Amino acid sequence: MKKVMFFRPMFYIGGTEIAILSLVRNLKGYELYIGYTDDTSDKELLKKYEKYAKVVKIDKNYKGEVDTLVLCSPYKSALDINDQIKRNKTMLWFHHFGGRESSIFTDDLFYEVVDEIITVSETCKKVMLKQDYANKVIGKIRVIYNIIDVDDIIRKSNKRIKMDTDHELTMVSVGRVCYEKGFERQLKLAKLLKQHNVDFKWYIVGGNYYKEVEDEIKNKYAELEDNFVFTGFVDNPYNIIKKCDYLVLLSDDETWGLVLTEAKILGVPCIVTDFDVAYEQILDNKTGIILSRDNLDSYEDKIDLILKNKKIYKENLKDFKWSNDRTLRRWAKLL
Repeated sequence: MKKVMFFRPMFYIGGTEIAILSLVRNLKGYELYIGYTDDTSDKELLKKYEKYAKVVKIDKNYKGEVDTLVLCSPYKSALDINDQIKRNKTMLWFHHFGGRESSIFTDDLFYEVVDEIITVSETCKKVMLKQDYANKVIGKIRVIYNIIDVDDIIRKSNKRIKMDTDHELTMVSVGRVCYEKGFERQLKLAKLLKQHNVDFKWYIVGGNYYKEVEDEIKNKYAELEDNFVFTGFVDNPYNIIKKCDYLVLLSDDETWGLVLTEAKILGVPCIVTDFDVAYEQILDNKTGIILSRDNLDSYEDKIDLILKNKKIYKENLKDFKWSNDRTLRRWAKLL
């Protein structure tokens, strides 16, 4: 039985960690390992992986051997264990691309040891092939969409939950409470809704490992505290999403907005910013609304669409389907 290790220096609940969990849950016929180095990793999250894989803390004395090592972080620190894991093949599988979150591509060692690069959208592949290092990666990039456990999402979405949804508009954002996720844009949209006398409630599901950043952002929302509910991290966001009119993701950028696909599975339209992959996931004014990342004043022109078309967008999503078959076949071929 082939041995496969998925390595990430620190595991802290987010889209990447959810994607890894969904994949190891569905991979059959392999001896699977989850490797990490950072002691501050979320222990409750690591326990979830233990149902499907052996969780390994890699310290300076650790020596291991696998058939395939899958690096699940685009940071240079993912290469720190290079000499500790003997393997036949090395892959980079990443879900975040841009700026400091792609520092691994600046390390010469990366091009020596990595055989395959797995990204989760066609858009990200196109962006990579425009970079200075394109000639080094052109033959290595593979696009494989994420495994999404549709049955689990639907099951969790049906669990009872008490929510304040008796409003003209109910929205939810799911993800890290950090500036990259567009909290300044969210605040602009919220203030415009308030100016238009819209009765709305907006749920913010998630937190931040860096508590001071989370608190700083929350403080900016103090004047609208009656409109916002900060839940922190929750194990099941799907029953919250299902009760909302929109899933909102106003990020600086996304490699693949996993939560957008999850929302569409639940028939919930999305409000997103115009990062490149948004156009791969959302049909503007059909399954949601795409807003500008830069021209925040233009949001005012979208208020009527947000309010009047929410039922139309839901109707357009009623036949949305997601299949994992092709994804599993492609992973099996690579592994």
